[in-house]
Amino acid sequence: MSEQWRSYQERGSGFWIRSVFWFGVRLGRPVTRCVLWPIVAYFLLTGRAARRASRDFLRVALRRPVRWGDQWRHFFYFAATILDRLYFYAGRTAAFDVRVDGAELFDPILESGRGALLLSAHFGSFDAMRVAAEQREDAFSLRILMDLSHSEALNKALRAVNPAFLDAIIDSSQAANELGLRIREAVAEGDVVGLMADRVNSAQERSVDCRLFGRAVRVPATPWLLAAVLRVPVILGLCTYEGANRYRVSFELLHPGGEAIGSRQRMDCVQLQAQGYLDRIEAHARRNPYNWFNFYPYWSRA
Repeated sequence: MSEQWRSYQERGSGFWIRSVFWFGVRLGRPVTRCVLWPIVAYFLLTGRAARRASRDFLRVALRRPVRWGDQWRHFFYFAATILDRLYFYAGRTAAFDVRVDGAELFDPILESGRGALLLSAHFGSFDAMRVAAEQREDAFSLRILMDLSHSEALNKALRAVNPAFLDAIIDSSQAANELGLRIREAVAEGDVVGLMADRVNSAQERSVDCRLFGRAVRVPATPWLLAAVLRVPVILGLCTYEGANRYRVSFELLHPGGEAIGSRQRMDCVQLQAQGYLDRIEAHARRNPYNWFNFYPYWSRA
């Protein structure tokens, strides 16, 4: 299912992303937000699969019939966060109101120097959360796991805005043994490694069965297997776009780490922890459904 989303995401996106960023750099955010209207209209009218996925999700999250305005808002929120990535990566953050809940969770992690895993989802803005981490008085190093082989148009545009874009990235498309080594090294250096944990990207990826809004879904097992091997704290990080220039970052402790888990119990623990993660995602998505940015059939059809 994620392959469908990737195809949609790249369809025509190169031109639109370059256009939005061109306007954003030269005209500023207020004017460029007006440009989002025809872009959102285009994708809303032509993106039948994404529109259907939006309607299916909103029907469950809102618990009422979905109106046209609901889907417009859903698509517009996504477009607005894409635009704001330009300003977050360029360091032009003074115009944003970013509030943070739960930042104190990182204090003992920084004191111990042992690093952590920061799990997020395709929900709201990961970039605003990254800025919040960097603006702490005792800012910590946040390394982001990202597949650089996808969303090439967006990645190219971000590199043009900030050539240091790749410095904080761990490319998840590299071989599994190399990827595991890079993550282990980052954590050993006291870095926080951020990754998305809500999508299974291929049929070969190890996954576990869970439930979201009462429906069956498969999510990656890798984040929890990593946590078990590295024995580091696992923190949930989500940043909700609240409209206009407002973002709210929320950090929650999912697992304190430090415990050795036997191989026989490991997958049972992975399933339990993955379900706990999804339960928190569901709570946030219920309160802020227009921040859900999985525009493909998310639930299992089995």
